[in-house]
Amino acid sequence: MTEINRDIEHIESHLRQWFSEQAFIKAARIQNYLILPEEQALVANAVSSRQCEFATGRWLARQGLQQFGLPDQPITIGELRNPQWPEAIMGTISHDGDLCAVALMQKQQHSETGIGIDLISLSQREGRLDELVPMFTTSHDELNAVTALNLPIAPAILLFSIKESVVKALSAHLGDFIDMRSIEIYFSNNLQVRLLERSVKAEIYASKSEHYVLTAVKVY
Repeated sequence: MTEINRDIEHIESHLRQWFSEQAFIKAARIQNYLILPEEQALVANAVSSRQCEFATGRWLARQGLQQFGLPDQPITIGELRNPQWPEAIMGTISHDGDLCAVALMQKQQHSETGIGIDLISLSQREGRLDELVPMFTTSHDELNAVTALNLPIAPAILLFSIKESVVKALSAHLGDFIDMRSIEIYFSNNLQVRLLERSVKAEIYASKSEHYVLTAVKVY
């Protein structure tokens, strides 16, 4: 098994543990997959790497829609630059480095109001987030809080990834952009979330493969 296949296996295995067995979970290497014309038009002027990232996410996500028995249809972009899912679906896409991952769920089968996942390529991000810490933290206490996960990951990377997952899980539901500094991650028996000083009922997950950090958040 190649290194990238081991990363894919790790990502899919952990997402399946964190989400229900009814969820659609899939990861793949970023490539220029064939997507619908309406989707291709959305990134027609983007650089080729962005086109490949976008194509991989849509290609994976539309497999999920088909698994749920929905007709093949374009997944467009909303006002918050988020994927526009069919009314019955909640979903999340993340890509970094060479990989992309998606998670989709049918709303009627779950109590979550939002889900978010985030991938970070360690080779591309290690050592590059420390100077940006003031831009996404509320205090140094947040960096200490994420050490409760006992993962061999720089706290800045782990915290940033968790907040990315929180943003994805909450922003579409709230219908507004969310500044990472309005999100606070703190520890009280387990990792918890506050948004603008109000508690958010959420579950936070994180893992590390050989080359990637993977986080996920489910909001209720």
